Amino acid sequence: MSETETAETEKNKRPSFVALCGRVFHADSDYFPQAEYRGRTIFLCTETCLGAFLSDPDRFVAAHKKSYKKKDE
Repeated sequence: MSETETAETEKNKRPSFVALCGRVFHADSDYFPQAEYRGRTIFLCTETCLGAFLSDPDRFVAAHKKSYKKKDE
């Protein structure tokens, strides 16, 4: 197995999650801010995003869904 294949295999073994903004993190989600929103746990990438989410959850989610959709187009 090549060094590149070994690194990729190790990366796939690590836990990963997707934050609300669409960023993929290869890390344990317990170390990132989380919040409940409409019965679901959402993950955020920073404490700043958590503060913005908590100030107006509906607006924050709507804004991030729109930006996430634009990335997919």
